[in-house]
Amino acid sequence: MVGRQHSFILIIWAITGFESFAFQRTQDADVRKLLIEQRSRFYASENVVKTEQVADTSSKNLWTKSWLLNLSGNQATYRNWSQGGVNTIAITASTLAKFKFSGSNFANSMRVNLQLGQTWLDGDDSRKTADLINLKNKVDYFLGTQKLSAFGELDFRTQFVKGFDDDNLKVVSAFMAPGYLTESVGFSYQPNKNASGQLGVGLRQTFVRVDSLDQFYGLDVDEDIRSEGGLTIAFTFDKDFADTFNYSGELISFTNLLLPIKRTDIIFRNELSGKLNSFLSTIIQFELMFDDDVSKKLQLRQAISVGLNIKLL
Repeated sequence: MVGRQHSFILIIWAITGFESFAFQRTQDADVRKLLIEQRSRFYASENVVKTEQVADTSSKNLWTKSWLLNLSGNQATYRNWSQGGVNTIAITASTLAKFKFSGSNFANSMRVNLQLGQTWLDGDDSRKTADLINLKNKVDYFLGTQKLSAFGELDFRTQFVKGFDDDNLKVVSAFMAPGYLTESVGFSYQPNKNASGQLGVGLRQTFVRVDSLDQFYGLDVDEDIRSEGGLTIAFTFDKDFADTFNYSGELISFTNLLLPIKRTDIIFRNELSGKLNSFLSTIIQFELMFDDDVSKKLQLRQAISVGLNIKLL
């Protein structure tokens, strides 16, 4: 009888132990399954984060940005100076911002060029030495290669303040007198990152908001806007040399299809800048302009300045 009781107890113990072992194995399997699921979720979320980071980085790499600010000036004072001289103070400020988005099929370039300079003579007489507002926006659609594209461009140009003749008596220009807006479409070729050329057709509007200046810019009396259609050609070049010098130049022409080709408007701008140190730079500017409506002679502007150069972007 006692033997049977021991046998029964052993059987019960074996069954209970097996159930405990089976339950423990089930719990271990559940834990392992939970750990595998959590590990899979972790790797999946990590891959998503990496993918988002790569996408964000690649999106940022599509943009190129630059923004420079230049301040320059000079001052001279004379008192009882036997050789003579005129007290002068001159200040010039300019800024050039460039933004470009480059996608797989198209690119969008934006440029803002602002300049304003003034010279005061003997504290009374003042002359303008630089004055420009130039805004450009260009969209290129690549034609099989990024070197060749169809483009559309808007170009706006005017000035900030009034300009006077050589005697500093008569007003010959002012804000939006004149102002030029050119819309053009055509084909563009860029053999490398430094040079580009484009050929297209376009419309140009000349705005003169001061009635007394209409005659200076080819408008009839009491006419505020003059529209023209024509052929546009442009060449640009921009290159850094030895990490300290930069040359940028552009040649722009507009030919009215209803006028002789000799009346083609031409703008030829050149700028050479060099770093003296981290903050100081020197700038040499040389510009030629021909506009038959304004003058039958070739216009020329040249300036050399040394000043503070600040890189904002």
